[in-house]
Amino acid sequence: MIGEEYPQVGDGWAFPPRWRWDAASSTAVLDASAPDAAARVEHVRQALVILLRTQLGSRVMRPAFGAGVDRHVFEPRTAELCHRLAEDVRRALVLGEPRVIVDAVDATPAGDADERVDVTIAFRIDRHRRPDSLVLPFYVAGGA
Repeated sequence: MIGEEYPQVGDGWAFPPRWRWDAASSTAVLDASAPDAAARVEHVRQALVILLRTQLGSRVMRPAFGAGVDRHVFEPRTAELCHRLAEDVRRALVLGEPRVIVDAVDATPAGDADERVDVTIAFRIDRHRRPDSLVLPFYVAGGA
């Protein structure tokens, strides 16, 4: 059973929530179809993106939730910035998402795009699962 295979992942809403039209009641209802194992892993990946895109202090009841990477937006893309960005992401993941084990976080300039830094996160859902990774682009030096 899926819940037994990934007990630490749990169930939750997908982001963004998915709705379907219920013709009988003429309303939109939340599509609560049972997720499979891949969807549960995808749920964790979505949670990582939400965590990293949230500004520190923006959640009243959880002011430490988020990565705080928004403070780097107007800085020039340097090796020091990449290091600080990777450390901010690592700290946010370790403190904010207990379902994953962070193996590595690497921030590298994204080739020709002067304002983009790609942050690669290598993680596992628990110590016995296969490694997974997620690459998120961050824009600095005033990039849109």
